[in-house]
Amino acid sequence: MKRFEGDVQLVLYPFVLNSRSEVATQAALCAGEQGKFWDFHRMLYRRQAQWNHLANPLDQLLEFATGIELDTAALKSCVQSGRMLKIIKADQDYGSSLQVHSTPTLFVNNQRIVGAQSEVELVRTIRQELTRARRTSS
Repeated sequence: MKRFEGDVQLVLYPFVLNSRSEVATQAALCAGEQGKFWDFHRMLYRRQAQWNHLANPLDQLLEFATGIELDTAALKSCVQSGRMLKIIKADQDYGSSLQVHSTPTLFVNNQRIVGAQSEVELVRTIRQELTRARRTSS
């Protein structure tokens, strides 16, 4: 993102695949209320092996949350309230309307990219789309 600052905008729509990722997504969105969405998001990926196999990962996620200085009581209350489920459902519906069936699925403008890509490939695609967008706007 720093390489294309001012030219590219990242919009993330979490795509829940199972009950564990639903809890993790709720927790990330709740962490966002405390200004820590991206910190929590990065932590989820770094520690995925530690929580992703648990039937209910909330307690483990709350433990991790202390490391990024979150108010864990507020985080737990937010997740348990289920108020983020409406956002998650809307994101699921939007993803389905775009025929997203797996993660990661990226869109660079209208170009769909399914599956993990190297940084080199993503940079190439972004540059191509920026060039095309600049030509169309001229």
